[in-house]
Amino acid sequence: MKLLIDFLTLRPVFTRFAIQGIWYVYLFAAVAQLGQIAYYSLAMGTVNSSNYLSVMPSLLSIFVHLALVRIFLEMALHFIEKRTLSE
Repeated sequence: MKLLIDFLTLRPVFTRFAIQGIWYVYLFAAVAQLGQIAYYSLAMGTVNSSNYLSVMPSLLSIFVHLALVRIFLEMALHFIEKRTLSE
């Protein structure tokens, strides 16, 4: 219960570590998805331009999602630092 209270009250140290943990989880998930795409692309056997075109939306989606998560986490850290400085 104390962990939940610390997180909801935005304690700077706890929240910074939690946000870093969230970032590393998203980063690991993106790397796992990239590995899965590479594995299935290589498992198809033949390499031609249609394979690359079918993989591009998935790759773009992974990178855009990762960038958006990073932007929102940076905004959260900025909010936390701004909040702690004003107290």
